[in-house]
Amino acid sequence: MMTAVAGLASPVCAQAPAEDGLTISGTVRVRYEMLEGQYRPALPPRDDALTTQTAIALDYRSGHWHLSAELIDARGYWIDAPGAVSTSEVDAMELSRASITYRDGPVEITAGRLHLNLGSRRLAARNAFRNTTNSFTGLRLDWHGRSGDTLTAFYTLPHTRLPSDRAALIDNRVRWDRESFDLAFWGAHYTRPDLFGGITLQANIFRLNERDGDNGPNRNRQLLTAGARLHRAPQAGSWDIDMEGAVQTGSIRQSIAPGAPRQDVRAFFAHAELGFSPDLPGHPRISALFDIASGDDPRSASFTRFDTLFGARRWEFGPSGIFGALARTNILAPGLRLETAPAPRWDVMALWRPTWVHSRRDRFSNTGPADPTGTSGRFAGHMIEVRLGHWLVENRLRLEAGTAVLTSGALLETAPNAPRFGDTRYAYGQMTVSF
Repeated sequence: MMTAVAGLASPVCAQAPAEDGLTISGTVRVRYEMLEGQYRPALPPRDDALTTQTAIALDYRSGHWHLSAELIDARGYWIDAPGAVSTSEVDAMELSRASITYRDGPVEITAGRLHLNLGSRRLAARNAFRNTTNSFTGLRLDWHGRSGDTLTAFYTLPHTRLPSDRAALIDNRVRWDRESFDLAFWGAHYTRPDLFGGITLQANIFRLNERDGDNGPNRNRQLLTAGARLHRAPQAGSWDIDMEGAVQTGSIRQSIAPGAPRQDVRAFFAHAELGFSPDLPGHPRISALFDIASGDDPRSASFTRFDTLFGARRWEFGPSGIFGALARTNILAPGLRLETAPAPRWDVMALWRPTWVHSRRDRFSNTGPADPTGTSGRFAGHMIEVRLGHWLVENRLRLEAGTAVLTSGALLETAPNAPRFGDTRYAYGQMTVSF
């Protein structure tokens, strides 16, 4: 069964053997997306894109040593319409991972280009649905305790995906991604399984340091994010839980202007989910969930919009890609989700999320409408998603299709910069070949 939880695994090398020797694996994915009723301001009402992602990974193991490399070629076509193209869709011919690992007993050290999949993946993740993925250059230390607990400490330079100008992205031009000490991400993550009643405890502290430099002027984020999570995995005939929260402090410039004054950061997010998996054919699971992430109030002396750092969102907030309506920032959203596998190699997921903004004076999602006066209210609309997947050849050839609708609530209808195209309708279909 491919559920929303199972879908969090890395699409490449998820089942790579640990024996010594060389292994080669990879995926080829082709996806078509279509959107009507654009909710983002200043964009045309209709958008579509054809994207491809080819990932080829090589892993060589010998004794204590593990050498790995992965080439990811993410391209976009039919993306010349305004709004359809960004570095979330296009990053052609990039060496996303190239690292060397040494393990001796409980200690494992990795250096080079790498991915970070930490905890729930809400703050640091290798993207699964998005066409491009987060990569980092740096050092990672993993300690594995006798009771199954793990401690991960890392210091990395996040990659800035290139090129970033519109013409080069439309042409799928190849340009090496950039890393520099102008943007650094470091911290630690701890996991303690089976703390009590099958519940796993996770805790993290992350630091992001940003300054003007090769990436041009920016808001010079200096963010400290501390959080914890209690998680019990789904099992047939039992309840599962997922509760996570984080607070964010530090400082940020009010704008990208070099002389702009700085603001203190005071932000937070929380996620709560309770699920039940009846012991029935089809392995059904139903869950109730709730997310809140703070938004910014321009009247406040502090900056209060939560920054999700390098986290992924697809399994909780609907498809990203050219849809990406909901994000882990300025949101207050309960929800219901149903997952089942009605037949061998088939899986279905349905998700409903009515959505409000946490701050009525901040923008909706990452790029949505905003009303600085707050008179448009908080309700953004209902997001409904349905996804169907089928392994045509098990673990080799997968077909997937989905659709999502964001109804137009008061905020999306009356905000001063709202496009007023009505409900947003989105659909995608994709084929993934694994080898």
